[in-house]
Amino acid sequence: MTTSTKIEKKECPYCSGKGYFQLLLGGSETCDNCHGTGKKS
Repeated sequence: MTTSTKIEKKECPYCSGKGYFQLLLGGSETCDNCHGTGKKS
C-alpha cells in the first residue's frame, strides 16, 4: 500500500486566488466569495 501526498491549491475558484476581479473599464473589485483573501473558504 502506497500513500502519496497530494498538494492542492486552496485558492478561490472565482478570482483564481487573486482576491479581486479586474474590471473591464479599469480598476478592480474585491472578490465577494473569499473577501479579498484569495483563499478558498
